[in-house]
Amino acid sequence: MALANILSEMPDLLERTLAEHTPDAQGFCRECRDATGVSATWPCVTRELAEQARSMSSAEPREPGDRPGEGTVAGRRRARDLSAPARDLPLPAGNGRHRSI
Repeated sequence: MALANILSEMPDLLERTLAEHTPDAQGFCRECRDATGVSATWPCVTRELAEQARSMSSAEPREPGDRPGEGTVAGRRRARDLSAPARDLPLPAGNGRHRSI
């Protein structure tokens, strides 16, 4: 919460974080990789933090229909039915972790 509060006061960094932490075609974050090249599933923790910061921000909503505090990644993740089959996403090979090429 404290980090999101700090990020909400830095609009340039917040927007850059939201722009960079987006999903690739397989549903993994384009930016988050560990030292071995394994990607985090999207939405990553950084994206969720940025979404929380955007909802806390006093700035006007960035997209038409956006309202601060609504439609956050964490909220969408909780609302998602995990028992439903994946939509048009290929199943990950191997152990389920994505490795960049």
